[in-house]
Parts: sequence; C-alpha cells; structure tokens
Amino acid sequence: MSVKETLKAISYSVGNVIKKPVTKMYPDVPMPISKRSRGMLSLDLDDCIGCELCYKICPADAIRMQKLDVHFAHNARDEAPTIDFNKCIFCGLCSEICPPQVLHHTHKYDISTKNRAELMFSPFQLKDVFLELVAKNPEEYEKHETAKIADAKQAPLSANPQPPAQTQGENKTS
Repeated sequence: MSVKETLKAISYSVGNVIKKPVTKMYPDVPMPISKRSRGMLSLDLDDCIGCELCYKICPADAIRMQKLDVHFAHNARDEAPTIDFNKCIFCGLCSEICPPQVLHHTHKYDISTKNRAELMFSPFQLKDVFLELVAKNPEEYEKHETAKIADAKQAPLSANPQPPAQTQGENKTS
C-alpha cells in the first residue's frame, strides 16, 4: 500500500467520524416509507363479494377462502380471504385484481412476531386492520389509488404488440 493510498484511507475514516451517523434508531424512530409502499394487507369485509379472484391469482399461495358465520349483503358465497403473512410476498396482485377494490395495502410493515401462527389473519382480523389504518386515513390511501390510476394512463399504449410476421419457410404449428 502506497503512502498516497494510506492518506486517502485515513482521510476517509476521519471524514466518517466527523459526519452525522446514517443509522436510524429503529424502532424508537420509525423509518420513513414511500406513499406507494406495499405493506400489510387490509380488507373492507363489508364490501367483499367473495369472488375468489385474490385466492386464484396469489403466486405465493398465501390466500385461502374462509366460510363466514355472518352474512354480508354483497357476499353471496359467504366467504372471504384469509391471508398467511408467512407466505405473502406483498406483490400486490390480489389488490389489483379485486373487483370491488376491498383489499388494500397499508403502510404497516412491522408485523414481526415470535409465533408464526400470529401471522395468519382471518377476514375479521384483516377488517380490524382496515378500520385501524385505511378507514381512519382515507385521504392517504385515496392519493395512492389516484397515483396508480395516473400511472396506468401513462403506460405505453402498445400493450398488445402484433406478433412478428411469419416468413415463407416457418412452420405455423411450432
């Protein structure tokens, strides 16, 4: 190691000692999150129609449909999603496909626990999360939905590109 490299390393070290620490004192000081973050899911159970689309599209197999003991006006099947956050990858496909838009990603990201069974949320627990977070802050989640719609409108219009033309020698069955 040359003298020049040694001096450069020392100046870098001294500079870092003088600077303010980058580390946050989590969980005492909560981390700032993006408005479009996909945290824990919540469910507006009163408007769920029980269509099972969220269950069918989930790539992680984290959603199961549960029969409900209570009848809701919009839910002809009397079933709603149960979400296993041990498996959930927070991809957002379930909230995107939901026809009545009752599945919402919240900004709650600290759902760790010592017992894995506590990460299995029934429809009623998901409703409690909805009432606690989304229903109390509708303007925050409304902005997120508006931003998603704006992003969709700005997406390229060539969503269905034309297949390449076949040449004379190509086999059509391949």
